[in-house]
Amino acid sequence: MDFIRKHKLTTFIILVYTIIIIFLFFIYNMFIGSSGMPVYGDRLDGIEEVPITEEQYTKIMTDLNSESSVVAVEEPSLNGKILQVVITVGDTTQTNTAKSLAEKVTATLTEEQKNFYDVQVFITKDYHCTLEATGQMDEEGNFIENVTVKFENDPSKNDHVSNYGISNKETVDYNNNQEYEITEDGTYVIYGYTKDKVGESKCSIKIVKKEGATSATEQTIKSSLNESFPIIGYRRKATDSFVWTKDR
Repeated sequence: MDFIRKHKLTTFIILVYTIIIIFLFFIYNMFIGSSGMPVYGDRLDGIEEVPITEEQYTKIMTDLNSESSVVAVEEPSLNGKILQVVITVGDTTQTNTAKSLAEKVTATLTEEQKNFYDVQVFITKDYHCTLEATGQMDEEGNFIENVTVKFENDPSKNDHVSNYGISNKETVDYNNNQEYEITEDGTYVIYGYTKDKVGESKCSIKIVKKEGATSATEQTIKSSLNESFPIIGYRRKATDSFVWTKDR
């Protein structure tokens, strides 16, 4: 104790250095591990013998982008021993067509690579032809005040949309409108139209406006989607096919 009292500064410096060393040791163990092995341990053993080349990454993107159903492809990436590819398809693309795109990914890999890597393909849509209406609704599902029907996502800000419109006409109307106002009582069917490089999409929503209810709550209703996206395909190494799910 006499030494500590006589050498306060020295003791303080030693204490600070001790804390820093403990902290650095903790960080080292967290990222490298007590055995001195990388975070993945020995799970990546042999990966340097079957690398996926930049040329293969480029070919995967080129082959997918050449498909008429595809509007965008993110650059493939590796997460450990999992090759991950994210694809955006056009609004009119059917599920089976989307699933077939996964074969474009594995077709670029060698047999040795397919026996070493798992492959995950995430396929989604922009859903730019989706309408929504928000307002006060009574218990019977009637709107009791003026209603604005609009696209869920602004199509003018979507690079993949070439034309769009919204109206009460069932025939295609690319009027560049994003909203439709309903002010009079009645039953309405409002249509949305979008067009991308894959084709034309059409969505609709039914609105009943009926003033006079005494109580109501604010709710949002949306047009239904024809296809269930996103979808995720996972192909384990050394297997022949993808297993499809909706969860990451």
